[in-house]
Amino acid sequence: MLQRLPILLLLIGTVRALAAQPVDTLRVQLFTGFQPDVVTVEPTATARIYAEDFVRPLLHLPAGTMLLVDRRGNELRLRTSEGTIFARWIRIYPEPGGHLRLTARRPGQTSGPFTYPGWLQIVPDPSGLQIINHVALEDYVAAVLAREHHFDDLESSKALAVAIRTYTLRRLQTADMLLDHAAHQMYEGIDRVTPLIREAVAQTRGEVLTYQGELIEAVYFASSGGHTANNEDVWDGVPQPYLRGQPDPYDHNAPYQHWEATLPRDRLLEVLSRRYGARITGFRIGTHSPDGRVATIELLRERGDPLTIRANEFRLLINTHFGRHTLRSTFFTVRRQGDAYYFEGKGFGHGVGLSQYGALEMSRQGYSYRDILAFYYPGTDLHLYEAGALLAAGSSPETGQPDDFSPPPARTPATSPEATAPATSSATRPVVAVGWSAARTVERPIRRRIGW
Repeated sequence: MLQRLPILLLLIGTVRALAAQPVDTLRVQLFTGFQPDVVTVEPTATARIYAEDFVRPLLHLPAGTMLLVDRRGNELRLRTSEGTIFARWIRIYPEPGGHLRLTARRPGQTSGPFTYPGWLQIVPDPSGLQIINHVALEDYVAAVLAREHHFDDLESSKALAVAIRTYTLRRLQTADMLLDHAAHQMYEGIDRVTPLIREAVAQTRGEVLTYQGELIEAVYFASSGGHTANNEDVWDGVPQPYLRGQPDPYDHNAPYQHWEATLPRDRLLEVLSRRYGARITGFRIGTHSPDGRVATIELLRERGDPLTIRANEFRLLINTHFGRHTLRSTFFTVRRQGDAYYFEGKGFGHGVGLSQYGALEMSRQGYSYRDILAFYYPGTDLHLYEAGALLAAGSSPETGQPDDFSPPPARTPATSPEATAPATSSATRPVVAVGWSAARTVERPIRRRIGW
């Protein structure tokens, strides 16, 4: 039953404690690619709802009670079975151990339900509702890991947990809030978090990757197609020494060694014309990067010179309009077949940084998460990150590592030092160097063009 708490039951100290945020709390905007008109909130434990004055709870919401929130002008409308209340904005705090289950809706579309840790702030927005989840860092890492990495494997999960944590903290150096979609990282709450995911996060708690004392851009993807990519060949930016393209012998068991896609010519050209504000009559491959991926696409305009765009931009635009699995990577060839374009390719994702299928294969061969990180982010160091500071109390380079990235001999998990050693506390774990240098030669592919 919905109840209102009397103001005398609350102490000012309690309110201040609720308002104070721990140093590892993140702000994540939810449903950013969706923009809901209405959201349903269902707490798993008793929750208190505060309005803008934050002096006393506006509502006391028992576990399992449904709260509907939508916008009416510049206010929020809160509806329960007990009645309707209006507020300028609200904060929702579940009791310790409780979570908030959300379902977002707009006409003709529904997203969720998703279960979120931490607490929520909801404010009216000109387009609907803005919903912000205040969540502890390690809970966020676990949720993203569960959404991005679908393997029941500890060492590869630990490697990706470190990458996710590093990427998150670096992103927060230039932004005060994260988004819950692929522009940052996919975050859909904790429903998919398993005991293994929790273990991977716990065993790497606070660990991040650095290069020359700075957090790295710890990007990752699904499958390399046999070779990773240089960061500057995929996105605009300064070449990063730890994001160098290299042969990847661990990706051979990935299910994306060959894929195909067929797109209707007229519809694709219409999408390109609309996006770039000119009538596009065809396209051709411009250049390749050293690893063999398509680097640029030249769009043929009815008037004027061809317009050159990055191949990854081309891929993402196609996936937006034809489905996210249409062009899985820029590792492709293409030809025209009548009124359609036929693509053949390999790999899945942008190809920069850590390959998740490669990490899985390295784990299966007996390599530890530190080995995995060393391979995919060469030259980096593993540090502990606590209270906003990198701890560098000492350095203890691992021994017995190869000095290049030629495929190392396979090991079984039973003989791996990491597999048999007991877990150590992150509070006492030393800073460990995990990077090696590598020299390699990459053959440049024959340049081919199309233009139909």
